[in-house]
Amino acid sequence: MSEFHFVEDYKRTVQSLVKEHGYEKAMSLAVGGHWHEMGIKLSKFVQSHGVKSGMDFLDFGCGSGRLANALAKDVKLKSYFGIDIIPEFLKYAEEKCPKNYRFILNNSLTIPLSDNQFDFAVGFSIFTHLLQAEIMIYSEEIFRLLKPGGKFLYSFLEIEHHWDTFEQTYSMHRVHSRPYPHLNMFLDRNQIVTIADKCGFVLDKFIEPQDDLGHSLVILKKPNGAKRI
Repeated sequence: MSEFHFVEDYKRTVQSLVKEHGYEKAMSLAVGGHWHEMGIKLSKFVQSHGVKSGMDFLDFGCGSGRLANALAKDVKLKSYFGIDIIPEFLKYAEEKCPKNYRFILNNSLTIPLSDNQFDFAVGFSIFTHLLQAEIMIYSEEIFRLLKPGGKFLYSFLEIEHHWDTFEQTYSMHRVHSRPYPHLNMFLDRNQIVTIADKCGFVLDKFIEPQDDLGHSLVILKKPNGAKRI
């Protein structure tokens, strides 16, 4: 049985980067480069939107641990769980993060964690590479995992705000006759609101693209008293 497209894409990308640049540098390049600097920016950003000491925190698509590494220096989380599809990422993240931070390899469309477990979940540069159906499935899973009142912050691409990325995506698709090196998905805000509503979330707010982070962002909330759909 073949793997999901996002697993195949990123395994191939990471293997190529390791071969060309070596393990250490590949762990940075595979998540966009500037590992330490971007980790600090992401940590400060999530803190500015409510992440604080004492929380149970889910890092969905944790990559090679750049956020986890920086966040551990800023706040004392009650628990941290990072999930990703690439074993090399998780090995590197474990090397760079506190021993009580847990990292989980997961290549399925379910997330093997308990209901109502987390106060806050984030997904940076994840829904940017998934099909809408996959975004819906994972949104349902994260809704299930959040405590009532919990929040989900994720980044996304919009054609009107990320035209340069769309042009590059289009050009590479023409050359390779497929998404290359991976799928880039562009969403509009109405789609996000619709998917969120179907999953049970309420919209907290959209955050405009910022120079230091690049993507557009949205924060969703699981209502108090919400039950799993």
